[in-house]
Amino acid sequence: MEKQELIIEHIRIDALTPYPNNCKIHTREQIEHIANSILQFGFNDPLAVAGENNIVLEGNGRIEAAKSLGFKTLPCIRLDFLSKEQQRAYIIAHNALNLETGFNEIDLMRELQELSGYDFSALGVDTEKYFAKLDSLQTKELKPYNKVHYLISLDINLNDKVAGIINSLQNMEGVEAYSSLDENG
Repeated sequence: MEKQELIIEHIRIDALTPYPNNCKIHTREQIEHIANSILQFGFNDPLAVAGENNIVLEGNGRIEAAKSLGFKTLPCIRLDFLSKEQQRAYIIAHNALNLETGFNEIDLMRELQELSGYDFSALGVDTEKYFAKLDSLQTKELKPYNKVHYLISLDINLNDKVAGIINSLQNMEGVEAYSSLDENG
């Protein structure tokens, strides 16, 4: 397929036509989460439309959220270069592809831990569910072991940094850190 340049145009909401056979379900709760996302991050995901009636190929949930926030126009890209059959297939593919995979749980945990002060609840992200899953995974994977021991050698010429690292380790939940510096002074 020939590469198409996508141009964002702003179209009045009342000039957009929902796809009549849209099979993606948008609950009231999800619309509220989308609206909260728009409030927090902005409307940064243009709708995809086609035809002179501006049939919405993807973005029907965002339209409802934007309406609830009082938006009058929305950013859109045109997919008129796709055949009618391709447009219909794109609607299904666009919605299904995001459902194919989950998260890399280790990376997700790191991100959530670093964002521990961020309130995701208005966005419908249940962080407790992810932390519970990690706890379950750790319990299952580490169950055969009571303790795992690691010997870490650090450059003694960097006493302040070494002491800081040991202190950080001692403050971590579930970590016991011992230092030969404590024994030898």
